[in-house]
Amino acid sequence: MEASDSSETLLFTRMNEILSEYHLNGLQKAAAMKFIKEKIADANCTEVARVRFWLLNKINKKQMIPPHERQIGCPDIVPGIRASPWWDNSEFPWIDKVNECFEDIRNELLALYSKGGFQPYRGPSWATGIPAPDIGNQSHDRGDWNVFYLYLHGMEFNDNIAKCPKTVEMIKNIIPRHYEHAFFSAVNPHTHILSHHGPTNKKLRLHLPITGLEGTRLRCADQTENFVEAHAKVFDDSFDHEAWHDGETTRVNLIIDFWHPDLTNDEVKFFKTLQNSKLRAEKRLTAEYQDTFYSVIERAKELRPDDNTWWQLSDFDKNILNTIATSNIENVEEAKEEEANE
Repeated sequence: MEASDSSETLLFTRMNEILSEYHLNGLQKAAAMKFIKEKIADANCTEVARVRFWLLNKINKKQMIPPHERQIGCPDIVPGIRASPWWDNSEFPWIDKVNECFEDIRNELLALYSKGGFQPYRGPSWATGIPAPDIGNQSHDRGDWNVFYLYLHGMEFNDNIAKCPKTVEMIKNIIPRHYEHAFFSAVNPHTHILSHHGPTNKKLRLHLPITGLEGTRLRCADQTENFVEAHAKVFDDSFDHEAWHDGETTRVNLIIDFWHPDLTNDEVKFFKTLQNSKLRAEKRLTAEYQDTFYSVIERAKELRPDDNTWWQLSDFDKNILNTIATSNIENVEEAKEEEANE
């Protein structure tokens, strides 16, 4: 009996150490331990089977073995979920609704041509990539890559969100269990994004192609796909992947991450608690250290171009912009007339 009690004490001591690695506070630890005792410790509870396997590996300090060899290099692997580089859209009945929002999303994107908010893509110096000439690392070895963040691992870019209300509404209302990571990705002509892995297999990635698609392709594992305007594709970025854009105008996709469909709501809640706590701790370090993920992103804002000359629009996009501008002028004039009549 004493040996059993001792083993249990050691077990929960180790679990407490793991929770501390994710910087959970006292109340969060208590809630997590309650969840572990009531559900994860119950071997018959299949709703948390993947968390149980993941936690046992952490307790025993075993390396997580990826389900697929092309995921080797991804730093955070959860066992027991399907691993496929590209996913068929039939898996996601809601994806047609995303495509239906294309026109509104495209118009909000093109309006950013005069509103700004894009910044060069940069990562911390320890991340995969090559040293940038200014801050941290960049993930492309030729060309130019700019991003317009809406959500970044739970951090909201409120100024950018205000510029794209319909896009954000779509993300909130249509994407199930979105991962709080979404942005416009603008790749200029003759750009190559290096092969790399995403941070975890707990999520999948949706690409909605918007403009400048000619000459663009993306390889995930050993399968390369081209993009079609207004037709979203889903892939697993925990696999090694890279992208090329050989067109003559700027290619822009909307990228949205969402939790892996194999994870149950209980599992998502548990992982989300750990993840959010760890990210908040990293944000607190941003003010103290200059090479955290968040500090590099914040400092990259200073690299925003003074004008929009980097953005190479197609003639078609220019016509849409002119239409939007004309429509806005007409709306303003109509509002003035209504106000005068009142």
